[in-house]
Amino acid sequence: MILMGERSREAGDEAMGERPRALPLERLRAAAQGLPTVLICGRPNVGKSTLFNRIVGAQRAIVSEVPGATRDLNLARARAGEREFAIVDSGGLGPGAGESLSERLAQRTMDAARAADAIIFLVDGREGLNPADRQALKALRRVNRPFLLAANKLDRPAMDLLAGEFHALGAERVFPVSAAHGRGVGELLEALAALLPEEAGAAARGANDLRFALIGRPNVGKSSLVNRLAGFERSAVDATAGTTRDPVDIEISLSGRSILLIDTGGVRRPARIDNALEQRVVARALATVRRAEVLGLVIDAAQGFTDQDARLAAMVDKHDRALMLIANKWDLAAAQDRTTARFRRDLRERCPFLDYAPAVFCSALTGDGVGDILEAALKVGESFHAVFRTAQLNRILSEAAAEVEPPMVQGRRLKLMYVTQTASSPPRLLFFSNLERDVPVHYLRFLQSRFRAALKIVGAPLRIELRRAASSRGKAPFTPDRRGESQR
Repeated sequence: MILMGERSREAGDEAMGERPRALPLERLRAAAQGLPTVLICGRPNVGKSTLFNRIVGAQRAIVSEVPGATRDLNLARARAGEREFAIVDSGGLGPGAGESLSERLAQRTMDAARAADAIIFLVDGREGLNPADRQALKALRRVNRPFLLAANKLDRPAMDLLAGEFHALGAERVFPVSAAHGRGVGELLEALAALLPEEAGAAARGANDLRFALIGRPNVGKSSLVNRLAGFERSAVDATAGTTRDPVDIEISLSGRSILLIDTGGVRRPARIDNALEQRVVARALATVRRAEVLGLVIDAAQGFTDQDARLAAMVDKHDRALMLIANKWDLAAAQDRTTARFRRDLRERCPFLDYAPAVFCSALTGDGVGDILEAALKVGESFHAVFRTAQLNRILSEAAAEVEPPMVQGRRLKLMYVTQTASSPPRLLFFSNLERDVPVHYLRFLQSRFRAALKIVGAPLRIELRRAASSRGKAPFTPDRRGESQR
């Protein structure tokens, strides 16, 4: 289970009015929720993210041959024997990232080192001792934290001799490991467990009340919103599109409820994805859709709703996930004399299938409206998991049938006998009737709209199935799409 930064409602309200500051030590310690914290660091492309994934036991960080692929602090829980700890993956220290934001990434790594209880300093055992290794370790020694030196990419015992030259860095012991194959990692973790302090009053760590992910096109402000919501600069922010690569998980407390907030890389149209690393970034973002319960589609309000935004919304609906719209950069849109009413009207005309999704208008730059996002997400999550009483459903059905008489279908009057809920997450309603085929789409839409309003379902899909009462045969749930045709 992924950990992440925590902020209380009270602390968050204070932070909403100003830009998030650089990562404070207490924020990272709060993110660990009382667990000892271990930082993996080293120069770029020595295999930090591969080791992180190996220790966590899951593909939580993107791995690439491109130096500097990791740009955000990635936290997860891990174990070393009987000891549980928080492990932090970081961007590279020293030259090699080749990007304008590399200095900020290095500073974020140093901030995390000051908050860590122990450090795993990773070097490339195959490549040998590099001047950048000396420079990075010299900087880390200033924070005065215990560290273990591991020489990575030594896949066979015969290669262990290559680790010898790293004793020149002043470590008592050099651990030869292969993060890709797991070789030597167990021994490294045993030594790590001996360095870790006891847990400092770890809070109860149960399941999250809501898994909420932000998705959208590149450079629409997802990471800026994450930093606002977390109350500190957890995700790297830069004007260059595609700065975020790894999905970043942050645990936030709001009114006593735990929300796992997930930032993702921007998803461009397939025709514009031009390298293998970006393909992996996009694949990871799409996988996040399946992991989350509620998706916040971040839209650049100054640019308006685009075809790619519509495709992403349709993808969320296809995967049976709840959806809310976040119109970011509203300060710029307002300067263009745009109004919320006009935005909603244009959206309704262009994408009527998004009628059920609530919209929040905000600016990550100024903080206006950002405080409404998590409250809206919790309400959408409640609709997503809602369970309704059968008596209530049949009362709504009776009222709907009295208001609009069921239509004739091939000379026979449609009779809806009763309705029951068959599933939640999202809610699914099964209607028993005398017919199950060729029911006019407009009437199914009426039922869907009537039940959604009566049950106060906000942001969650509502799936409807008709089944003939005298037959056990059934059809797939009715899902109206934006062309006005039913999907069965």
